[in-house]
Amino acid sequence: MEKSELSKAWSIDPRERIKALSELASGSVSISNGIPIKRYYRSGVELERMAKVYEDENNMEKAFFLYIKYTTLFVECLPKHPDYKSPQTSNERKVVRSKLKTIFDRAEFIKNNLTITYAGQHKKWIMEEQIRKAEAEQKRLEDEARIEAEAVAAKRAEMERRETELALELEQIEKQLEETRTIAVKASEKPVVLPPPIQRQATYPSLPVETPPIQSNTSSFNEAFNMTSPSAPPVVSNMSLPSAPSAPSAHIQIISDTGPLPTVDRSTKPAVPQIDRSTKPAALAASDMFAEMMTQDSQRAVIVPTSLPDKFLSVCLDNTQKNIETCGILAAKLTANNFTITHVILPKQRGTPDSCQTLAEEELFEYQDKLDLITVGWIHTHPTQSAFLSSVDLHTHCSYQLMLREAIAIVCAPKHNSTGIFALTDPHGLDSVSRCTKSGFHPHPTIPPLFEDCKHVKMDSNLTAQVIDLR
Repeated sequence: MEKSELSKAWSIDPRERIKALSELASGSVSISNGIPIKRYYRSGVELERMAKVYEDENNMEKAFFLYIKYTTLFVECLPKHPDYKSPQTSNERKVVRSKLKTIFDRAEFIKNNLTITYAGQHKKWIMEEQIRKAEAEQKRLEDEARIEAEAVAAKRAEMERRETELALELEQIEKQLEETRTIAVKASEKPVVLPPPIQRQATYPSLPVETPPIQSNTSSFNEAFNMTSPSAPPVVSNMSLPSAPSAPSAHIQIISDTGPLPTVDRSTKPAVPQIDRSTKPAALAASDMFAEMMTQDSQRAVIVPTSLPDKFLSVCLDNTQKNIETCGILAAKLTANNFTITHVILPKQRGTPDSCQTLAEEELFEYQDKLDLITVGWIHTHPTQSAFLSSVDLHTHCSYQLMLREAIAIVCAPKHNSTGIFALTDPHGLDSVSRCTKSGFHPHPTIPPLFEDCKHVKMDSNLTAQVIDLR
């Protein structure tokens, strides 16, 4: 898992994780009445074998998952099969009953260990979550302080800009005043000459007249022009000019109209949003997590030696020349969550130009059990046809893929010099074929497709596989 997935898993209560894993394993088991019951007994053998591999690799979650599948298959599901009580499978039933207690004990042992592991992970997650929240709070405070500092700096910059603009305006005003004073001084140095007054003959009465003094609140005409008598022409010596306005004081008081420096009101700032875990129950979260984990597991790679098809065809050459199909079982080892095909086993069989049926499968199983091999599919020839899955092939492969999701079908078409590696589409193809009750060759809907080229197969030219012919 990636770090985020691990964190998600560790955040769930240990008991909920165990419960979700158990329910997912139980829910992944189903049976089809159309599949021979012996196939399920064989599937149980390989479930146990894979679980032991995972135990040896210390992958306890997957081991526990497979043990739960085993118990669910044989305790809850298989008794519903119509052939469960058949005398032909009495030996298989006895073997399973003898193993069930051991399987239950192994599952319980792993469950206890997983609970302890999950509890430790959950405790670690709580501590890390506390640290994460403290760091998030510290970052929030630092961000607030940074925002406040930036606001103060921006306010100061604005004030400095206004001061600069005002200083420039005052400098311009001073320059204009200086120009006005210069013009006024130049104008005061030129005397003002008035035109001479019009001479008139005045007629005075014989009686003396006493002229009262002229008083005025403002400047009088005589005072302005220094007139001494009505008959004397006025002479202007120096014109009185208005004085220039005084320069403004060097001390400039700047009054800001933007108010005091801004402050951050932390009481109204929204808090860091918290995750509301109440909207999704822990059990549902755990189920989703394990479902995703097992979905990833269903994509386990199947590694096929590049030379395998040719080696198989060389063994089948005689049948191919007779236009008879030949089939074999693909057997693999499970290592590091990948299947590597190591053997192709040809059991006793009966073939026709368009079909092939295995016989004496007990001999095949015995050989596989000696080497702890796991069935991962089958291989067969189409002597005259191209590489594809016929309707009979679809039903044959369905039983393999229901037992193991990664199961593949290799079809060799020597006449067309082609080889195909196929699997039923999941879920459409797998569901459609498993529900089909027809036998023999019969048509199936082709849209959407029922099978496809495998995406989880890896070819490896450095590996080789043994071809075991039991015919």
